[in-house]
Amino acid sequence: MTASALSISGPAAASKEASKPDSVRELEEMSAVMVEERGLLNPPQAAILLEVSRERVYELMELGKLKRYEFTGRIYLSFAEVQKRREEDIKAGRPRRNVLGRAALGLKAAAKTDKTQAKQGGFAGPYEKAKQKRKK
Repeated sequence: MTASALSISGPAAASKEASKPDSVRELEEMSAVMVEERGLLNPPQAAILLEVSRERVYELMELGKLKRYEFTGRIYLSFAEVQKRREEDIKAGRPRRNVLGRAALGLKAAAKTDKTQAKQGGFAGPYEKAKQKRKK
């Protein structure tokens, strides 16, 4: 096969080029929201941190208890809201985890980072960068 046979041309290439500015704009918007919300978590990460099931996280979004953001076709939640809800400790009858247990939870949540979050520098990448800029 020749190189030209492998290249994309026609309507598919045109739509890919047309969607490129939209993707860049969407990632910039995601970055801004990450700064404002101190990071974004995907539902599995939020479930781990809240010590509930993913289904419960989706239920909390439907009830309006957690704000939902959608970027690149994926759902994200505000880290600040999840942290606030975690601190409220709404769960009934669960004892507080020790330091090791909380560290293990953090590592487990970090392992659930998706590609879009990783491109932004992790769940709080833009927030941490903005915080460093403010200190200077």
